[in-house]
Amino acid sequence: MVKVNFKRDDEVISTDMPVGSTLMEAAKDLNLREIPADCGGSCACATCHIHVDSVWCDKLKIKENSLEQSLLEYEPDYIEGVSRLACQIQLNDDLNDVTVKLRKDELL
Repeated sequence: MVKVNFKRDDEVISTDMPVGSTLMEAAKDLNLREIPADCGGSCACATCHIHVDSVWCDKLKIKENSLEQSLLEYEPDYIEGVSRLACQIQLNDDLNDVTVKLRKDELL
């Protein structure tokens, strides 16, 4: 199991997920309103956009010139080197206790 932490302001919401699942699946299991994941993890909608905590940025670098990067660059709060799609981060033992920040959703 891999522990996943989502930060919402000063609150930390955690869950344990099996290796091979994604950060998006962890968010859906927790019913996090900031991650509707409209496309179900197909890397097609960017509704699972998160910000990687600075400690984890080196381990969770985005693939250059990828579909994920193209989608994120159109997001209003895209931050190069920090923004990722939760559906594109597959959990493994190296990511145990990973922390990501939930964005403020303009629709909330």
